[in-house]
Amino acid sequence: MIENIINFINYTLGNPKFLLFAETSSFCIKAYLFGALLFYNFKVANRTRLIRLLLLILAGAIFTNIAWIVQLLRSMFFPQIEFKVFLFLLRIAWIFSIVQYQSLSLFVENLTEKDLKIKGINLITLIINTSLIIYLFGTSIIFFDINSNAERSPLEMSVIQGIHLYLIFILSLAVYKSFRKIRSDSFPTILKHQLKVFLYFLLMPYIIMDLLQYFPSHHFSLTSVYIPISNYAAVSISTILLTLGIYFCTKKIIGLRFLNLHDHVQTPHTFDFINDFTDVIEELARVTNIKELAHITQSFFKSAFSIPTSRTRLYIRQAGQLQEETDFNDTLNTSLIVENFIILNDSQNSSIMTLLRQNKILIRDEIEFNNFYEEQISQTVILEFLNSINADIFLPIIEKASITAYVIIEKDSRPEKLFNSVERDEMLVFASYLSNLINLLKHRDLERLIQQEKELKEELYSKHQEINQYKESIRSFFKNNKDKKIGIVFYKSNKFVLANQAAKELIDVNPNTQEGHSISQTLKKLVKQIQEYKTSQSIFLKNSEGQRIIFSGVPSLDTNSIIILVYYPELSDIMKSQFDVLKDPSQWDYLLYLETTETGKLINSLIPSSSEQLLNFKIELLKISLSKKATLLSMPTEDLLPTVELLHHISLRQTLHVLKLNAPEKNHEVSLKLFGINPLLSNIEGSEGLLSKLNNVGTIYIENINFLSLETQHHLAEFITYGYYHPLKSEHKIFGNVRIICSTSKNLAVLVQEGRFIAKLFNELSKTSLSFPSLLTLSKEEITQLADGFTEQAIKTESYKNFYELNDKEKDKLNSQRAVSLQEFKNMVHQMLIAKSTKNKIYDETEFDPAYNVTNPELVNAVRLGKKALKDPKILSMLWDKFKNQNKIATLLNVNRSSVNRRLKEYNIS
Repeated sequence: MIENIINFINYTLGNPKFLLFAETSSFCIKAYLFGALLFYNFKVANRTRLIRLLLLILAGAIFTNIAWIVQLLRSMFFPQIEFKVFLFLLRIAWIFSIVQYQSLSLFVENLTEKDLKIKGINLITLIINTSLIIYLFGTSIIFFDINSNAERSPLEMSVIQGIHLYLIFILSLAVYKSFRKIRSDSFPTILKHQLKVFLYFLLMPYIIMDLLQYFPSHHFSLTSVYIPISNYAAVSISTILLTLGIYFCTKKIIGLRFLNLHDHVQTPHTFDFINDFTDVIEELARVTNIKELAHITQSFFKSAFSIPTSRTRLYIRQAGQLQEETDFNDTLNTSLIVENFIILNDSQNSSIMTLLRQNKILIRDEIEFNNFYEEQISQTVILEFLNSINADIFLPIIEKASITAYVIIEKDSRPEKLFNSVERDEMLVFASYLSNLINLLKHRDLERLIQQEKELKEELYSKHQEINQYKESIRSFFKNNKDKKIGIVFYKSNKFVLANQAAKELIDVNPNTQEGHSISQTLKKLVKQIQEYKTSQSIFLKNSEGQRIIFSGVPSLDTNSIIILVYYPELSDIMKSQFDVLKDPSQWDYLLYLETTETGKLINSLIPSSSEQLLNFKIELLKISLSKKATLLSMPTEDLLPTVELLHHISLRQTLHVLKLNAPEKNHEVSLKLFGINPLLSNIEGSEGLLSKLNNVGTIYIENINFLSLETQHHLAEFITYGYYHPLKSEHKIFGNVRIICSTSKNLAVLVQEGRFIAKLFNELSKTSLSFPSLLTLSKEEITQLADGFTEQAIKTESYKNFYELNDKEKDKLNSQRAVSLQEFKNMVHQMLIAKSTKNKIYDETEFDPAYNVTNPELVNAVRLGKKALKDPKILSMLWDKFKNQNKIATLLNVNRSSVNRRLKEYNIS
């Protein structure tokens, strides 16, 4: 197997044509590098000695390539070239080889010495090499006229073989010295990287290849067989590997500021700065105080430069004091050293601060490397300063030529990797953003700005909702007045006469024959009032389609007749009927919305009364429903959930989550539910808080908010005030959009005085609070009106409504046995109606509204549809999302569970 491989190598790489190609390619690459270095020799003012040595090394290597190219051309294409010319060229090539090796050994040692003096071993090798050069040059002149190898003297052949091993020896000696110097701690890091690349990828392969070229003429043992390797094959391998080594080494070492050809280290960088820095800018945009900058700085340096967060420190300087944003034990000493350094050099207007402002960043490795060859006082002072604070990088944050803050990267944060020019520029960009933000934070209250922005957004949302309500209200008038109808009814001799077609359309009953109908009863009531007071009277009434109509009557000149106008109400009619009971007349627009919009209908359904106290409460409820501010409810427990469901429904949010607190919070249990926890501290799947889950789609109702711990109250107040929160054990700020509704039966003002409730949360909740007027304080007229409203809601059959009008005795009972809550009062009215229907033996014929006891606006329509709701996939999907239980859905709709199951399968709802 090994024999076959070597034979293949001899056949391919040992081919003279392949060797000619390899030598020519190597010549071209070395010639290009020679030209580039020659250009830099005139451009760079320092380190010219090293560049000249490198030029000599490349010149020797190039002449060796030329000798091989001439030899191959002579053997393959131009045999007419005389041997003595070729031999002369070969001897000159050996002279250049000596120059190459001598220059290479001096070059390696010059890299590690500030000022190399030729003495000791270098002086001996220089004398020997000079003698060998003189001998070879003299031989090439004196013994020029030689036509074959047989005519060459044995001494010359022996000297040539000895020179080969001798040159390998002096180069190996230089390599050995370099390996020893790499281990020195006082050696610049950049120079160590340069030497490692130079030794591992150039010098070591160079020595090995030279040995390979020297020994192939001899047979060497591979296993038990002696196999000759072609000299051409060895030279081909040597040339290819050395050329690749020179190319890689040059590219790598130039990037490491080789001979100071660049001002900074040049290496590839994997951080996608354009895309990833966008995330950093977003985080900086959310910063509201200086303390949050430390976390963002550490995260940026970790993601961009792979620096552990514990090794990055941010310090904020302030007039007369220093704010340090880390948790390290030695920070006080570090800050004092930095402050003394800045103050001392600022006061002296030194070149050090000028250099610092020009470079904008201090990187230990680069300063150390610069100072190694060209020692300057300012660079030495800066190195001592970096050593005193144990830093690899000192990044000042400069604002108007003054250092307002600085970032320190600890020493050996990246021991095996240098900071390149791209990373340097990225740090400066980050420092620029940081500078502007620190300046903004110092001169402006960003938290106040965020609070104002949130308040403006909430106000804008409320105004937008009000505009929508106004548009809906106008549309309702246009709809009703599209074909404006005014019906005329004459009342004479105890008979009603429908005088035109409009009256017949608006009054769809015969008031003379259907005396028990509610419209007939209303007409009779209106006539009675006109006859009694001899003045015009108006009454509002809903027709069979639920539309409001007005009966407006006036006494005619004929004392026995009355003229009644029937029409849909206009804006002025609605305002006139309830305007007098408004506490604030400027809120007339909300009164209009209550009467004409869907939102108003929902509120009127919850509280079917327009008495003074209840009407003003409904207006406040409407205003809050059109807002998304956090709300505090104060009302009987039974009325809380219906009110919350109404607010949630009007807000058009999808999910309502109820947190019912029955005892004081322990172990941050509520805080964990609301805000979640730092994901680094929890491996539990789905440990995010409700504010994250319900963002933009949900409402959170907290019952008995007084049971929250003070810490949770503080975090909740922060979210309500600024719109952001922090997960537990985390400084990360998260913005959210979740509506908060709270309730309590306690006096929070007293709890604030006792220190059991924080004032900030109390003040925020007090801005949008809603207190339901106690039914115990309502007048008898208001109780009667509320009872009539619930009665009208309960009965769907117009034919029997007159049977269910509560008599004075029943109303007195409601007035004397006052209910505490609205729901309790509603149930009392319902029980009276059932008892009344049973007593009159018409219970089975009476159609009560099935949704009477349902308070959730989303469920009202479904309950009224009953089994028909199963035919609507949207309604059925809503019911399943809410209950997740077929039995509950069947009970709600009064259908069989099998029907629900069948429809769920049919619509693929699961």
